[in-house]
Amino acid sequence: MDFFGGEPLMAMDTVKRTVEYARSIEKEHDKCFRFTITTNGVLLDDENIEYINREMSNAVLSLDGRPEVNDDLRKTVNGKGSYDLIVPKFQKLVAGRGDKDYYLRGTFTRFHPDFAADVMHIASLGFKNVSVEPVVGKEDDPYALQESDLPALEAEYEKLAAWLRDHPETNFFHFNVDLAQGPCVIKRLRGCGAGCEYVAITPEGDIYPCHQFVGNPDYRLGSVYDGSFDTQLSGRFAALNIYTRPGCRDCWARFYCSGGCSASNLLVNSDIKTPHEVGCRLERKRLECAIALKAIAAGMAE
Repeated sequence: MDFFGGEPLMAMDTVKRTVEYARSIEKEHDKCFRFTITTNGVLLDDENIEYINREMSNAVLSLDGRPEVNDDLRKTVNGKGSYDLIVPKFQKLVAGRGDKDYYLRGTFTRFHPDFAADVMHIASLGFKNVSVEPVVGKEDDPYALQESDLPALEAEYEKLAAWLRDHPETNFFHFNVDLAQGPCVIKRLRGCGAGCEYVAITPEGDIYPCHQFVGNPDYRLGSVYDGSFDTQLSGRFAALNIYTRPGCRDCWARFYCSGGCSASNLLVNSDIKTPHEVGCRLERKRLECAIALKAIAAGMAE
């Protein structure tokens, strides 16, 4: 279960009650709940840090990179950027996590496409697990990445790969690839599993395929309050795979990309089945860089 926003620290009472309830029924049902939380860090305090480090298997901490990049789009209630407020809190949280998972997770946009520098900056703050991902937006959104941006963005991934070659202590999420085994066959075929393997629940109890579909009535699956669930709509998502998505069948990256993000496809192409071409190009470049790093590491090991 992932507590995801909005900002979950604004409802820590709900988070705590949910965790307490889940823990109370684990033995009865022979289950072990794993919790994660995604936070922008503004409301982090010592109490929340202690709780997150005790109860959350993973903590995803939102930081877009350098101060000027983060603060361009991430403002606090007083209109100031959040960087100076959140970075010390994130450092304190990570210092207390021990061997539990965490990621510093950022988003790069057309406003600041030189994201390799942001990954390097986050690493320089002492954070070893970093994920900086491309934004997805409609073509007319000013921050949305365009096809004309791709050569520069691909060059950024190559620049980042070259830096990571010399800094193997930094774990960049999108260059993680397992060439020997990897995900199970179903994951390789179907991808994320939104709408059929997991769902998003809103504060109102509405059920959606994932958080990115929330608010779109065409993709409301049901409600936890009345027990409704649209199995036909869920079946549409279950049927999505690399052989039912146009353009995926012959792509060399299909078993690692698995068709991309359905929500992104809907946003850009108005169809959950039609892949987002800009996203596809970036995914292929990430895999190319990841495989190159694997080859370099294997050669050094010999």
